[in-house]
Amino acid sequence: MVRLAKLLRGVAAIGILSASLPVAPASAAGSSNKDIVSRNFQMPGERTRQRPQIAIDAIRALSLIMRTENKEDPSYLELRRVVSNGVAKRLVLDPNDLNRAWSRAPRDHQIAVLSALTQLGVRYIEGKEDSYVKMDCSGLLWFAWRTAGVDMPRQAVSQLDRRMRVEREDAIAGDITGEGTHVQMYLGTGLAMIHAPFGGKFVKFKIMSAEQAARVVWTNPSNIATFRL
Repeated sequence: MVRLAKLLRGVAAIGILSASLPVAPASAAGSSNKDIVSRNFQMPGERTRQRPQIAIDAIRALSLIMRTENKEDPSYLELRRVVSNGVAKRLVLDPNDLNRAWSRAPRDHQIAVLSALTQLGVRYIEGKEDSYVKMDCSGLLWFAWRTAGVDMPRQAVSQLDRRMRVEREDAIAGDITGEGTHVQMYLGTGLAMIHAPFGGKFVKFKIMSAEQAARVVWTNPSNIATFRL
């Protein structure tokens, strides 16, 4: 949550005009003033602005829903719709279907989805869950669901525990799906997912194939409240 708070402060700085930056002298190697200023000085919120736009929008929506129990707050719904429209456009989904899917999801599921989306572009590193820096597939879901207030187990095998299982037709946005040691988060419609893929890649979207969908299991992390893993 500390890292989330830092990023939220960065979001608040977006759009603020700064004072003129100091002009640095050119180095002996011939670097321009512009190069040196770019290297040594960063505008407020610069790192946030470099993140994917969907991640930035998700941070904004998340900052609102985390402050209220009312998932029907008009300001939140407006920001959440910006996020769902962005996801729908990226994955070529019906934006109204996706918005309805997110609206049906409980508050903790919505928080988990938005939290996962804030990690778009973060590099996959096995065994890590360092938000906004590096994480693996189960680390992404661990971060997202713990942000939602659920004491999520860290390992993929525990995140797929049979005591949390749901049928595919009952799965909702924020639920977990996977097989073996790889887990993904369901986005609520079709076979749209967000995950941290193997091989040093980055957190990204995915449309699961019908073949894989026939093999995977589905779990609802909210069910973890009924037992201890």
